[in-house]
Amino acid sequence: MKPAGAALAGLCLVLAPAGAGCAQEAGPAPAAPTLRETLDQGRSRLADHLFGMQVSAFGDALGGYAPDGARNFGYDAGEVDVAGDLTRDVQLGLAVVNAPALTKLTVGFLDYHPFGGQIAPRGQLWVEKGFHVQAGRFDVPFGNDWQFYASKDSVSISRPLTTAAIMGGGYNDAGVRVLGNNGTLNFNTYLLQGFEPGRLLGARLGLTPFGDPFSLKGTREPKVAELGLSWFYDGTSRWEKRETGLALDADGRLGPYYVRAEYVTRTREPEPGAPSAGTSRGWHLTQELALGNLAPWPMTLFVRGERVTAATAGFPDGRDTRAAAGGSASLAGIVQFKLEWDHYLAASPATLAVRNYRPSQWYAQLVVVL
Repeated sequence: MKPAGAALAGLCLVLAPAGAGCAQEAGPAPAAPTLRETLDQGRSRLADHLFGMQVSAFGDALGGYAPDGARNFGYDAGEVDVAGDLTRDVQLGLAVVNAPALTKLTVGFLDYHPFGGQIAPRGQLWVEKGFHVQAGRFDVPFGNDWQFYASKDSVSISRPLTTAAIMGGGYNDAGVRVLGNNGTLNFNTYLLQGFEPGRLLGARLGLTPFGDPFSLKGTREPKVAELGLSWFYDGTSRWEKRETGLALDADGRLGPYYVRAEYVTRTREPEPGAPSAGTSRGWHLTQELALGNLAPWPMTLFVRGERVTAATAGFPDGRDTRAAAGGSASLAGIVQFKLEWDHYLAASPATLAVRNYRPSQWYAQLVVVL
């Protein structure tokens, strides 16, 4: 009890007539937990029965509508993530994805960290300072869009063409990597199996010029801005060159405004049986604006402009230019509803040859995060 409250209670007992009670001022009733808080409490109780392993899950349904009237809607994918410490310095991370076609282990790694906290199985890595050595399968940091592969982490429904057309939808591979962050500089180096059986060596270097390298080890600081440089060399088991890649990326945040961009180039060497050879390159510029309390629910709008020139089988040189716009609204931290419009300003022969190609398309997505 606070001193003032104790003094008043004592004075009441002294002055009150014998046998009379002293009324206690009732405090405000505790607020009922939100649905998000209830689910988080349930996850914590589940972790107590799973030796500290934290389990999370999400799933999404996707629909599309074209101006000519074609439409479709259905289950897209579901994912279960598991993260927990096996010992003080060793962490396990898993992500299992279920899609209509198959179920697969998208992420599965062991992480040794002499200092620093847990690494999320998917998404952003640089939340706090640390040094990590990992072995297993993971999303490979190349450019900056790898942070948004999971639907729950992205405002948009589609991925930029730098990811979809140049990196084959996103790069995920098995091998070992070493990563670290001191608050201003971060690095990620990796040795992987490669796009085909062989060897791939790569790295990404990130600079966060407005970070604080002297803050406490356990703090989790919002990233204000980052500049990144990525590179990879993909070869045969004898290190004969097959492909090289280079990416420059940048992002920055100013209050509710967030902007990110990347430029990606990937060159494949000619070889017998190769699906395509030549250089693919492209860029995207994405801008987001969080509306906060200006809308009934937390909402974020985005607009993206992009262009790629991709070397694909049968079409060695074709340019795609696309614009995308849309938004995402969150309800109770559980449900995300997204709406997006994509429009091709110019389409390459390879894009025109895709089944059901349409220059304009509307998409809707419903994501449930547990």
